Amino acid sequence: MATLLNVAERAGVSVTTISRMLNNRVNVSEKTRKKIYAAMKELNYYPNEIARSLTKKKSNIIGLIVPSAKNFFYSQIIEYTEYYAEKKGYKLLLCISNHDSEKESRYFGMLKANKVTGIIIASRTQNLSDYITMDSPLISIDRIISPGIPSISSDNYKGGIMAATEFITKGCKNLAYISGSADLDFEANKRFLGFRDACLSHGLTFPVFLDATEERFFSMDYREIVAELFQKHPYVEGIFTSNDIIAAQTIQYCNKHHISIPGQVKLIGYDDTDVAALCSPSLSTIHQPIEEICQQAVEGIFMASAKGILPRSQLLPVTFVERETT
Repeated sequence: MATLLNVAERAGVSVTTISRMLNNRVNVSEKTRKKIYAAMKELNYYPNEIARSLTKKKSNIIGLIVPSAKNFFYSQIIEYTEYYAEKKGYKLLLCISNHDSEKESRYFGMLKANKVTGIIIASRTQNLSDYITMDSPLISIDRIISPGIPSISSDNYKGGIMAATEFITKGCKNLAYISGSADLDFEANKRFLGFRDACLSHGLTFPVFLDATEERFFSMDYREIVAELFQKHPYVEGIFTSNDIIAAQTIQYCNKHHISIPGQVKLIGYDDTDVAALCSPSLSTIHQPIEEICQQAVEGIFMASAKGILPRSQLLPVTFVERETT
């Protein structure tokens, strides 16, 4: 295994020069920097970020805590956060909690012990404030944890209004909403509030509401609740779902039972993940700017760590993407 001394000998510089460059403690010419990185690549040498963090009392690592990597929304959170972290010169340490609050608490302890630059959290665990005691900057995605913790999310309420407006414009009157985990305290639940308020303001009856529960969120199996909707409300004309996965399984049900989309039923999802364009028919959905959310979260960590400026909470706009289900 190559050492820092081996790299120094190959690059023709001192160990001190390499150490200072890696720790951003001295300006190194571009020519020398390229020689050092070329030597590191040739020798397959990688700096020990954790060891360096113990020395510097600060690491070049951002921690990301998500409840799942299987869910399309969170897989995109992981991808974009890693991309923008790397562009800022950070490494990403991924923690998958599987909605286990004790596991999440242990992750916080580990990240704190390893002196990460900051933490980005996209958690579905309730009572987070019970165990969040971080010295490093913390930013929440799509969740308001407390007034002292900045959050970045999309305008969920506006997204609900957009969905209802699209249905109403196309003449739909009997509307339904399938939610994920309506009983938990999430920003995403504002999607239904906007949807409901828009329906009532246009003189429609209260939309049918079905709660898919947290268990279905993690299994990503909504077939039973989709079937329940059509069995109990066969005359529904427009269905709005809290994520694209529910909508995709609604399309599967309709295809299997010869229910025409958008002829008999119109359908709108939420998130605009990759699955939306792959459905047949392709899914109309509310696009939330997942990439921009992750970019702003990484930028917030950078500003807080490098400049001591705590970012403000942000509410980013959403847009309606029309495809074949409306």
